[in-house]
Amino acid sequence: MRFGLILNEKGEQVEMGHGNLGTFMESPRRSVRRRAYDCYYGTFSRYQYTLASTLAGSIKANVYKARVRGYGSALEAALFPDQVPVTLYENLIQTVSEHLPALHAYYALRAKILRLKKFNLYDQYVPLLPDVRMKHTWPQAVNVVLDSIAPLGPHYAKTLGGGLRGRWCDRYPNLGKTSGAFSAGSYDGDPYILMNFQENVLNDVFTLAHEAGHSMHSYYSAKHQPFSDYNYRIFVAEVASTFNEQLLSEHLIANCRSKKQRQLLIAREIDNIRGTIYRQVMFAEFERETHAMCEAGEPVLLESLQEIYRRLLIKYLGPQLEIDEYARLECLRIPHFYRAFYVYKYATGMSAAIALAEKVTQGGRRELTAYLNFLKSGQCKYPLELLQDAGVDMTVKAPIVAALSRFGALVQQLDATL
Repeated sequence: MRFGLILNEKGEQVEMGHGNLGTFMESPRRSVRRRAYDCYYGTFSRYQYTLASTLAGSIKANVYKARVRGYGSALEAALFPDQVPVTLYENLIQTVSEHLPALHAYYALRAKILRLKKFNLYDQYVPLLPDVRMKHTWPQAVNVVLDSIAPLGPHYAKTLGGGLRGRWCDRYPNLGKTSGAFSAGSYDGDPYILMNFQENVLNDVFTLAHEAGHSMHSYYSAKHQPFSDYNYRIFVAEVASTFNEQLLSEHLIANCRSKKQRQLLIAREIDNIRGTIYRQVMFAEFERETHAMCEAGEPVLLESLQEIYRRLLIKYLGPQLEIDEYARLECLRIPHFYRAFYVYKYATGMSAAIALAEKVTQGGRRELTAYLNFLKSGQCKYPLELLQDAGVDMTVKAPIVAALSRFGALVQQLDATL
């Protein structure tokens, strides 16, 4: 797909694409954000019927496979390999729905700070404190990550420090290098992290902590499990990485140098929970509703897909949102929708990580040992059993409630300080 050229903040013509949409959505100039949004979704609108047919085909295939294999629903079939009950999925959506007033309060605060009577989808990601910067060189980023994970003990810190200061990480952007970041490895080799680290981007420090969490999960699992069980499941993968982000966030907030930096870190934590729990659960609800529609024999058409998504946007983003002609097209561009019933794992992973980080930092030797044993367990048990052994029960609402209560408290803190 070619999206054409648009003008950036400097008045330069830049080619619009998937890779730089996020950059434009963070522009402090609303006119730039609007131009990028219209350019991007204007192109999508030309392919909307093809994309809707593709999405409908994916939904129908999921429903068909579930029926011929004797499952009660496509959702039940998707959850079966991890032995996750459908009630967990339903409880997650219900609990988040009950805590939407805190999200609506945040969007109202965002609109107030940006001096907008109504906000659009392209106003969600612009930084609230664009002039505040926290710069870290690579050695400084490594040091602050190692300082933050001190609660995990000297062996964890020494192992990770040796890897990050050694050969575990491809650090900087380079010509022809893939974008983003990830952690990979093999059973008998060291973990390996791909980064595109930039000194002026605070999120890159959090990305380093995140990928380091994956790497140490892999390191411990390979050291303590046979080959058949070392490669942990996706359901628990995000716990180890998000756990490290929680420790880093708490460390930076506790040691920040100014009120503005504290506000920046609180705002970042709010957006992290918003994007990982609230937004992913909205996606999970969309997947549940579209598959239920198909299972009920209703036609899966562009109009019906867009109507479900429009209702969810209003439900989750609240009365501050202005629905324009392109807003409903977002449902066609989310890659996970074409591989359904995965996104809920982001929300459960973050909720479990927040609960476990609190247990480890406020607990004692027993809590730390339980968490380290979790990292060593690979997939020797099903995910929910591993998390219960670590100290968190994801079959009940309490961890989700705690994470969303933290979100509400952070919104109140930000409102009080701005």
